[in-house]
Amino acid sequence: MELSESAFEEMAALVRGALECFRQDTDATVVTDIHLQPLRESGELVVSDDDHELARSVISDIAEIPENDFYQMMESGLRKVLGQIDSESPLDKLGIWHPFSIVMTDDEGDTQAELMLFDDDTQLVAQTLMSDLDEDLEKFLKELLPD
Repeated sequence: MELSESAFEEMAALVRGALECFRQDTDATVVTDIHLQPLRESGELVVSDDDHELARSVISDIAEIPENDFYQMMESGLRKVLGQIDSESPLDKLGIWHPFSIVMTDDEGDTQAELMLFDDDTQLVAQTLMSDLDEDLEKFLKELLPD
């Protein structure tokens, strides 16, 4: 099953609206991370910061995602949504002190995926960019330092 285009549009509208409160000031004034919490049973997507719920809405298709593929599909969908929002209005310009992250959490609030990481000089869009870093480093060191 794939998320429909209308589900992407609903998620983008929800996230865009929730993040609007961080675009009010030009100076970074908030210390927080952004949490995107998809709830499979209710079909809701909840957007919150470290302390407050910013927005919540039922999104078409979320409740229909098979349980064993749920977080993988939601991670992919949320990355697409965040990429679209970031291309329209850069997320690193939010009034949030750097570094900060946008993460996907589960029903209990535990992080399932770091969707975006913003540092002073770096924006990491996909955690998969660094997923094989340890293996690559080991391979490099073996080639560099023969036994």
